Amino acid sequence: MIVVFTGRRPSGPDGVFPAAAVDWLEERLKLLFAGLRPRLVVGSAAAGTDLLAAGAALSAGIRADLLVTEDPEEFVSASVADKGPQWEERFRTLTAQTRAALIPVPGAKADDDGFRAVNQAILRHACDSLRDPVRAADEPEELVVVAVTEGRREGEDHTESLARSAQALNHLVLRLNPSQSRSAAPTAFVAMPYGGKADSTRELKRFEADESWHRVLVPALLDGGYRPIRTDLEAGLKSIDARMLHSINSASLFVADLATLNPNVLWELGVRHAWRPSATLLMAPHWVTPPFDLGHSTIQRYERGMKRVSDRQAVAAIRKLKDALSATQTGPDSPVWAVFPTLEPVQLPPDADMELFARLTRYSEEISLAAALRDSGKLLDLADQVREDGLSDSNCRTQLEQIGLALVTLGEFDEGRKLLAPLAAADVSFGRVRMQQAYAFTLIHRDGTPEERLTYLKDAERRLLVLDHRHPGSSETWGLLGSAAKRAFELALRLGAENASLHLNRAIEAYRSGMAADPGDHYPGINALALLRVRGQYFGGGQADVALAESLLPVVRFAVERRPIGPHDTWEHATLAELALHQHLLDKGMAPVPPVAALRHYTLAAHSADGAELSSMRRQLEFLLAVGDPPEVLEPLLAAIPAPAEGNTL
Repeated sequence: MIVVFTGRRPSGPDGVFPAAAVDWLEERLKLLFAGLRPRLVVGSAAAGTDLLAAGAALSAGIRADLLVTEDPEEFVSASVADKGPQWEERFRTLTAQTRAALIPVPGAKADDDGFRAVNQAILRHACDSLRDPVRAADEPEELVVVAVTEGRREGEDHTESLARSAQALNHLVLRLNPSQSRSAAPTAFVAMPYGGKADSTRELKRFEADESWHRVLVPALLDGGYRPIRTDLEAGLKSIDARMLHSINSASLFVADLATLNPNVLWELGVRHAWRPSATLLMAPHWVTPPFDLGHSTIQRYERGMKRVSDRQAVAAIRKLKDALSATQTGPDSPVWAVFPTLEPVQLPPDADMELFARLTRYSEEISLAAALRDSGKLLDLADQVREDGLSDSNCRTQLEQIGLALVTLGEFDEGRKLLAPLAAADVSFGRVRMQQAYAFTLIHRDGTPEERLTYLKDAERRLLVLDHRHPGSSETWGLLGSAAKRAFELALRLGAENASLHLNRAIEAYRSGMAADPGDHYPGINALALLRVRGQYFGGGQADVALAESLLPVVRFAVERRPIGPHDTWEHATLAELALHQHLLDKGMAPVPPVAALRHYTLAAHSADGAELSSMRRQLEFLLAVGDPPEVLEPLLAAIPAPAEGNTL
């Protein structure tokens, strides 16, 4: 995806883009770029919108091509420095970055004709930069325009001219009002599942819900002029519950994403329908069959994959939501009010904690944005702010938990562990399932001497066993238990410990329990298969383990192949590669070469993998080498998986 940006320059306090609106515009641009995830942004570098957009893109690690007039210094004098030294300083700082390219437009002077030429060159440069599909299955690259404008103004309007030219070419145009302040923006409360969930409507396949939030909902709602808000339902504290109820009641717009038919979302939707006659919008992935009681409600259908929203799908879904948001609503959209039109909207009593709720909501927004931008430094700064904010212990812990979880997601395991350790210790009832799992995950990946690491792994296993006792049946908990025991087995082997096989036995049992808990999750299945084969062939398990491993081959394959596998489905390809490898190694008459299918799928997996995924795939093959599998089979497979960049591993 390529994003073109264009928009207003700063004005005085009574103009269309006052200084008071700068922070909110900058935040919206960061949210947009973090969600849309373009590979390139294209625009100019004038004071105001241009420099804010370029900075937002660069902070998200996105390359920025900045087109200016023929003489860059003349451009600075005419379009940057005239709005104040702070803008010129911003220009110098941004254009000095390696990902920013300052591109003069030949023949363009710093006058109306020149600015018109630059404007036209921006769209032309972006269109020329679009990539053609490499393969027949690939989608054409999308171009999206972000126009910061309050509407067409008299005289020549370069911003509107570019936006309308893009619309004429059928490119998606998103508009942000430069005059809007955060406090004046109407809120859109979004009820939806969070993170990765087993989708009961899709045979328990894993559904990555946050993709819809970042790539569809946030862009569409910002374009509609809303401030999008969602509440982490796992917080579970009284103050959070009250904040959620007030948000459901008072939000200018309530959006419910029916993906996975999450019961919390349906409950919130029911509350909104009972309390408010209108301004409720329903959406759902195309495969969802809504409950009978919603059969007569209008539901905006959108296409997406289980794990990701492609650029094409994102653009199509945003267009659909834009149309729905701009449509004139006549009459109630609540089925309750359709039957009882004389009801009165519910007004919740004012709450003394509303100022507190606003602060907590703001923290949630900042944490979400920092996580989307992968800005671990900002997350740590927020943790310091939370500690010094005078919040109650419960509210402080809730915010620190969100930050800790975000750090773990970003791979900052040490910092995440430091934040989560006291929270996990305080959670004596093990009621915070997600937090306890994340803390155990950091222990599994904690560095140290082999002896120290065995201690950390033992602690992780102990905590996970307690968690399973309190909240049984989680494949994620069992998967983590298997990972901890497997790593303990690797370390014990390295140390020559006599009890190494005990760790191996625990790992196998944990992974098999994970398979039983969630047959649709192929992660515990492929690990159980691998370790059963290893124990059967090298650690005394014998033919019984080998036969059991063979019996799991079709089971795991079925779990992987129940849906179409796309080129970006990294773990599906990695699992198919490992299945081919184990099938090859289970064959008594195997040739001492890697199986072609394994090589092909590892190559596909590596093509779309991030550093942590590359590290994990390589680690598994290195483990198999260490236990005795033939190097002539495994080393060519390792060569197909590039080593991740330093600092980008598990």
